[in-house]
Amino acid sequence: MQSLNNIVDEAELKVPDFHLDHFQGRVLEELHLEFFFAHCRFLITPSFRYVTTGKATTQEITQLEGILAQRQELIGELKSYLMYGLTLYSALLETNSYHIVVNDHLVIARFVGLRDAFEVKLYTLRQEDLPARYEDKIYLGRDVLRLDRLERDHFGLRDMRHVLREQTVKLRRRLDEHAPEAMRAELERDYLGDLQELVEDFSKNASVVLKDFPPVFPGDELDWRTLLEMNRHFRELKHRLVEADELLGEMEKALFEEAPHAARYVTKLRKDVTNAENYILLKVNGRITDAVNGIRL
Repeated sequence: MQSLNNIVDEAELKVPDFHLDHFQGRVLEELHLEFFFAHCRFLITPSFRYVTTGKATTQEITQLEGILAQRQELIGELKSYLMYGLTLYSALLETNSYHIVVNDHLVIARFVGLRDAFEVKLYTLRQEDLPARYEDKIYLGRDVLRLDRLERDHFGLRDMRHVLREQTVKLRRRLDEHAPEAMRAELERDYLGDLQELVEDFSKNASVVLKDFPPVFPGDELDWRTLLEMNRHFRELKHRLVEADELLGEMEKALFEEAPHAARYVTKLRKDVTNAENYILLKVNGRITDAVNGIRL
């Protein structure tokens, strides 16, 4: 509840005019925002009602109802703010469009964090499964949202690097907890060691981009040689993600039969890697290449 309180009390969201295509518009229409009570979660529906995933106190419900009655305009702006970031600095919606459409465009955005910075985890689920089958929701990926600044330096690369590092550490911890003891040495030898090397390689290459290129992408102001060099670096970053994606796929398959609960954590990290891979392909390399070729849309 504290996350929502901070947003409604302090956020000043300014979203520039932008256009959504039909698919994106439908996602915005069906977007549910999720926050935490002390012992369960609650979802704010498109009609500014709420759904809880468990028991909440009378005080929590009263506070939430007050926010929904008084701050609907800001909650609507928060949805637009999130959609702006997802359409410009993510390929998450494009990567997962099939699952989203099958579930009638219903997307759940879970906000985790305080003050200005939030990790937003996205899921999809059929409307009729809320809330009884809430645990059947499909994980789509995660984004990092800052309420004090829409623009993301270096196409959000710093956050991408942080997420990859953090989730790799969490994966090791989850596998220690849930993978069979007899498999752990094999996982380390065949997968986790190589995954760590790929993550370190990605981090080093990302540091070069963060150091050597301007944070904001001014395609009209950079000469074609600089643009080509930037594109090369991002393409190499994408290649490390492709290798990590393939490695995680093999690890997922090895775990699935003997430890399906442990495999789900590999699946989640693989989803994050796939989303980042597609983002660089579609939104980063694509925009830089258009600038090199002089394409104006």
